Amino acid sequence: FSFSSVCSALCKRREKQQQHFYPPNTHTQNVFITHAFCGTMTTSLTTSSITTTTTTRLLYSYSPSPSLLKGTTKRRVSSSSRKIIVRRKQVIPSSSSSSSSSSSAAAAAATTKTTQRTELRGKETRARKLSVPYKDGNKDCDVLVNDEAKEKIKARNCSKYVSLIDGENPKLKILLNVIEKDWDRIGVKNKNAGHHTLWPEAFEAGKALLEECFPEECSPEFGGEVLNGVGFVNEPEFQKTRAIDFMQRRPKGDFTHCKYNPLPRLHRDPDAIDYKSPNWMETAMENSEEYSYRYYNVWISRTPKDPTGQVWDNPLLVLLPKDGGSKEWKYDIRTEKDNLDENGNEIKPPSAFEQIKSNPMAAAPIVMNMFSTKKGKDFGDATDPNYLARGSPELIADDEHEWVTGPFVAFDSFDCWHGSGKWDSDAKKSLIEGSKNPMEARSEAAKGRISMELRFRARCKPNSREGLAWSPVSAAYRSNKFTEDSVRPSEQTYDLLSGKAL
Repeated sequence: FSFSSVCSALCKRREKQQQHFYPPNTHTQNVFITHAFCGTMTTSLTTSSITTTTTTRLLYSYSPSPSLLKGTTKRRVSSSSRKIIVRRKQVIPSSSSSSSSSSSAAAAAATTKTTQRTELRGKETRARKLSVPYKDGNKDCDVLVNDEAKEKIKARNCSKYVSLIDGENPKLKILLNVIEKDWDRIGVKNKNAGHHTLWPEAFEAGKALLEECFPEECSPEFGGEVLNGVGFVNEPEFQKTRAIDFMQRRPKGDFTHCKYNPLPRLHRDPDAIDYKSPNWMETAMENSEEYSYRYYNVWISRTPKDPTGQVWDNPLLVLLPKDGGSKEWKYDIRTEKDNLDENGNEIKPPSAFEQIKSNPMAAAPIVMNMFSTKKGKDFGDATDPNYLARGSPELIADDEHEWVTGPFVAFDSFDCWHGSGKWDSDAKKSLIEGSKNPMEARSEAAKGRISMELRFRARCKPNSREGLAWSPVSAAYRSNKFTEDSVRPSEQTYDLLSGKAL
């Protein structure tokens, strides 16, 4: 017999057996000789930014009887009673692929959330992108503004530390009028800084504003009290030449020379190099076993605002205290050794000529100061004698940091890290081009930031009222963790109800 005849016979025999068991199909002449086969099906689900692909292995098997189809997924091939059972088996991706997809999805969600929060919507803007000048270099962060900032301050239990003042506040308007009236007569005449006794009207207006912003710490109605000035300088002969209870700041390249520019370095006021009298803590924080002290700055911007309600350049940055002030943020201490090069030589600041060479725009104020006949105050030796000995804290970047800003701010300068930052250039450009008058907006943005600071002390008696907390700086001072020749330890914790360091 030939091979072909044998195959033909076997096929005919097989066909007769199938006709015996199953009635013929009137709609199709195809006969299933293979009872099962395998295959794969790939489906793709695409969202706005993520494509998820699922591969499914399919197993099709032939069922000779409807009774065998119970509990299975049925798929009709024809109008006859013949059925195909479909069993689906999901192919589960590997763990590495799964974790990678999860990470990508989380990153995409975080990016979307950040983009939505920093969307520019006029004075309804919630946050802005900004460069923060940390110890190891600038870092792009979101700074909260407007209502979003106010809500975050309240949610983080920081209402005793920071207050964003409404531009329509009647008491703020009184202060703005006083500053406008005597800006040159008092401020500029005294080289942009001085003792609080030089400008009593401004401090009286600032005091009224603080009593409204922080009633429990400042208002007599609740046992609070506001004291003018920061209390660094006690010697009468130095008060009008070394005290900095008020300060006017102008841009570095401004034609009108000013010693005080927007300070990019993040700091807290007691750690600064400003002159401090011997034993200043004892006099500035007298009766510290009874009183809790807070050192409030009233910060006022005097330049035009952008469409989001903020200054066009160098906004003030205020970091919300950690855990409501009960714990210090992490920072390094920069000492005198850090000012030496690899050969042990002192690193000196650039000369006036080098400054002009690197930044020609700064030439005018530098030259004017060099040839000025009104030298005024000599701050050469008016620095803190303990500054180098105790070191200078340098804040370390942390993703948990939450920054806020506004055009008018009252904040605790001893317990809140602060400085100035740089807006995202693309967003700033977008605000200029999208304004009603781009030419005017461009001119305003180029002026830089001009601002005013008034410094106060406020004190209250925590033991006189249940639940009234001590300030972190008072807790540190009362526990000998903050002295004239030392800084508060990094990540130090406090019990603010008892006013002690832990």
